[in-house]
Amino acid sequence: MRLLPVLFVFALGAGISAAQVPVETEEMQAKSQQISTEVIPPSDPSDAGIFTTTTAADESSYLPLTPQQQRDSARRARLLGIARNKGETVYYFDYAMQSGLPVFDTMRYPLDGFQIFDATYQHHDFRNSRGSLGMPDQLLEFDPASSSGFVFKKNPFSSWFYTKENTPFLQTKTPYSYLYFVNNFGKNLNLFNATHYQNVARGLNLGIDFRVYDVFGAYYNSRSTQYNVRLGGNYITRDAKYRVMLGYIYNVGKVGENGGIRADSLFTKNLETGRLRIPVNIASGQSRWREHRVFVKHSYHFYDNQKDSIAENNRSYGYLTHDFDISVYKFSYNDQTSAADGFYENFFLNPNRSDDTVKMLKLTNRLFYSSSDMEYIPFGYRFKVAAGIRNEYVRFRDSVGFDTLLHLRDWVQWFPFAEIQVDFADRFVLDAYADFGFGGYNRYDFSGYVRFKYLFRNDRERTLSKREGVELKVGVNRFSPDWIFSYHSSNHYFWEYEWKKNIEAYAQLNFAYKGWWMRAKAGLLQNYTFMKKDGPVQAEDAFWLVNVTAGKNARIGRYVGWDNLLMLAYSSDNRYLHLPLFSMQESVYGIIPIKNIAEIHIGVEVMYNTAYYGDAYNPDMLSYYWQDEVKTGNFAFLNLYINFQVKRANIFIKGINLAQGLMGYNYIQTPHYPLQDRCVRFGVSWRFFD
Repeated sequence: MRLLPVLFVFALGAGISAAQVPVETEEMQAKSQQISTEVIPPSDPSDAGIFTTTTAADESSYLPLTPQQQRDSARRARLLGIARNKGETVYYFDYAMQSGLPVFDTMRYPLDGFQIFDATYQHHDFRNSRGSLGMPDQLLEFDPASSSGFVFKKNPFSSWFYTKENTPFLQTKTPYSYLYFVNNFGKNLNLFNATHYQNVARGLNLGIDFRVYDVFGAYYNSRSTQYNVRLGGNYITRDAKYRVMLGYIYNVGKVGENGGIRADSLFTKNLETGRLRIPVNIASGQSRWREHRVFVKHSYHFYDNQKDSIAENNRSYGYLTHDFDISVYKFSYNDQTSAADGFYENFFLNPNRSDDTVKMLKLTNRLFYSSSDMEYIPFGYRFKVAAGIRNEYVRFRDSVGFDTLLHLRDWVQWFPFAEIQVDFADRFVLDAYADFGFGGYNRYDFSGYVRFKYLFRNDRERTLSKREGVELKVGVNRFSPDWIFSYHSSNHYFWEYEWKKNIEAYAQLNFAYKGWWMRAKAGLLQNYTFMKKDGPVQAEDAFWLVNVTAGKNARIGRYVGWDNLLMLAYSSDNRYLHLPLFSMQESVYGIIPIKNIAEIHIGVEVMYNTAYYGDAYNPDMLSYYWQDEVKTGNFAFLNLYINFQVKRANIFIKGINLAQGLMGYNYIQTPHYPLQDRCVRFGVSWRFFD
């Protein structure tokens, strides 16, 4: 909280400085509007369906200007990310150590992959799913911690919620709107998404993004509803010395918690075709996860602008960057079960009803100085350094019944951090990062890594994270288990433990080239903490974990498309962690162009993973847990789809689980939660640029 005055003073000083800079001349404005573009395929799997636009000045148009002035003018337009043409929308995602002007990508809406449920979120991972859209799920790929800090628990809605990390910051010349709607032909599912951004003033763009899911579910008490709202804005001064990003996120996930079906045999043997007549474990359970989040990030570039207002040949004295993030979480669970129902064994407070609530406030300030932007390579520096400190304030409370307080605790903790980066010949990059925790729950936590990256191309218009190349990363993390492992209190469960620190030693190899990508991870886990049916457990022995994930969205000739995603996974000790040995998501489609006005894709999707003891799900804790009684997987989930594109509209019609019954009824991925039965889905999107 003591850093809050810094935000006000920092913003005020930057605003005064921005008001004193020279105004761009008409000559400079005119030349910055004459930009040619070159399209480069995406090099990162998260960029599926998105191309990067690079700019180069047309020197023949600028004969009165020097070559340096021409380069500066082109660079000005690109760095400021100002869309020059009607219908053009550029955007970027923020990185933790990014301080300078971002590198903008051009937004486009291809037909490839449009039949995926939500066009704003492309699935590039494998998850343990409960079958219905918007339901909690679990990532199956090993994901080492990226930095130290307090974590209440893994968000089970992480693949559906808006986050700071998946928020795009847009710049657009004319107002930009996007509408998206999906329906199961009048029943079971409705999805609506609306986005609007517009340029309010020079360098200032504001927007809103709203999304709602409403999925009724095939089984009793299996309805899921979500509301996601995102307000965003970004501003860059004329001289590009100061920029600020700000946003507000509101997420609500509400799900009917039926505890799964009581007898899987009724489903797997198809003894009862009426899904609502299959008995479930809990008739009245419901959980709700709600979060508010406000974040601001701003940075000031210290440089001498005597030569040109933003020319990169000016002398730079580095960046001062400040982050502010406040998050408010509320998780509630209620049911009207009793011991006679047989699902829960313990009833500590009320034998007939549960009303449990957890509330948490997390306030984060981060202030650091960097000699250069740590994400942009090259930037005229061969050696870069950044250092700063992060402060977290956490307030946690839980209650039962009618707001009966059980537990109230707060922490203040500090994390100094530093990063060093060296690049050679604009192709080789050596990067090292470390942070350390003081005070609070995360005392003596540590996170650090060293990575070496070779870049295939001297692509100056891409950030370090997105440039094609081979990267080797080696790291170690020493951290406290998520808070839910140390403390949990409800009507059905109670524990309070002190655990040993978890330790992850890992190596990761990343590869990206012309759309092909791969990430291979190997980790040695010690004191691994995980859930079992009755509560948390810490592993007695260290064990190995290996993941290899790869994919590419490709065109085979002119008329065939192929999107694929594969994963191999292995755990050396199944006492602590089960993983499917092999998983895949494949899509093959034919392409039918209709002159220059339309395109049609007709394709098939297949999803498969080998059999394994998939983690089960506990409604009371809104968490997955280890089990070794029921095997899931070893089935093919088959979908058929047709995508249409006509001008600005995209349309799809999709048949879900067309192979139902042909290979049995074992399509269960989370124990006791069958995947969707055969159905037909319809979706349409429309975009506007005026």
